[in-house]
Amino acid sequence: MSHSSAPMWKTRLVEGGYPDRSFDIEFWQEQGDDAIFAAACELVELAEEVRHGRKPTLQRTITSLKRI
Repeated sequence: MSHSSAPMWKTRLVEGGYPDRSFDIEFWQEQGDDAIFAAACELVELAEEVRHGRKPTLQRTITSLKRI
């Protein structure tokens, strides 16, 4: 992913109905895996903060431990 000084913008105009998802799919495919993962993590953090007022944490319980 290149980092230029000016951000690139993508826009679309939708008239007379609900748009299909092709614009969104194309946009996120252009962003790459790292950007998709970062956006997903950001949404998880935001949802946890809105619902519970905290940052998300990993569950730290072990139900069983077995040596193989």
